[in-house]
Amino acid sequence: MNRTAVTTFAFLIFGLQLMSVHQSAQACQVDEFYLTKEGPLAASTPQILNEATKYEEGGDNDKLAGLLDKGSVLRLKGDIKVQVLERSFEFKTLKIKFSDRTDPYWVKDGSLKQIICN
Repeated sequence: MNRTAVTTFAFLIFGLQLMSVHQSAQACQVDEFYLTKEGPLAASTPQILNEATKYEEGGDNDKLAGLLDKGSVLRLKGDIKVQVLERSFEFKTLKIKFSDRTDPYWVKDGSLKQIICN
């Protein structure tokens, strides 16, 4: 084969590989979408989340129940798809948005699980 044919063939193979990688990556773009785990707390602000977590860890169920009743804190149900809007590495929290709510909530890191595409 001459050099031009070999070069053309190499670029053709490279192009096909690039297209196949792009299609598989496009089919599973869930970098910002996660599923909730059952049980962790979510709150309207990071400060309220820290307060609720402190009450939960300290066993102060009355104060935690007050925050839950007001609606500023909720307990996550499992396998609800949420969008991660912001990550705070300093406080190890995530700002999430539920598809059926307008206001965002904050959760502790580890309260969500990745969506696995097959």
